[in-house]
Amino acid sequence: MGTSSTIRWILTIIFTLLIQVLFLRDLTIAYFAFCFIYVWPLVKAPIDTPPSYLMLGAFVLGWLVDVFYNTHGMHAFASVLMVSLRSPIFRLLTPANGYDERSSVSLQEMRPLWFFSYLFLMLFCHHSVLFLLEASDLSLLGISLLRGFSSCLLGLLVFGILELFNLNK
Repeated sequence: MGTSSTIRWILTIIFTLLIQVLFLRDLTIAYFAFCFIYVWPLVKAPIDTPPSYLMLGAFVLGWLVDVFYNTHGMHAFASVLMVSLRSPIFRLLTPANGYDERSSVSLQEMRPLWFFSYLFLMLFCHHSVLFLLEASDLSLLGISLLRGFSSCLLGLLVFGILELFNLNK
């Protein structure tokens, strides 16, 4: 990751964090679908980003969201788990000719089937773990998974719209 892309990534993290804590904190659809836009820079990080940077970024970002949401490390844990599963998800979805190291995770470069599969797996891992931690009770497993799935669908919609704005860049 070059210096300019690192600075852009950090600015994206700051921007999405501000949007999350200032505008999306109390936004919910039927108390089941929540929009967690702060995971966008973690999902969109370049393929060649070192895992240690991603984990550190995920922890700091999740911890900052935890500070504003008063959730005691749940977002940090879910974010770090999500980025730690990134490599196995990449291996699962690897095309026959592999990835170009300079590739970015984008709809334009990766095509819709790969991009939305990757996005779904990443978001579902994050959201389901987050809601299971929040419930702290396996008797609420069904509701937690429903909330995770519906939030994942909302995330797919929001991130798909964000990606449409990025197509020409």
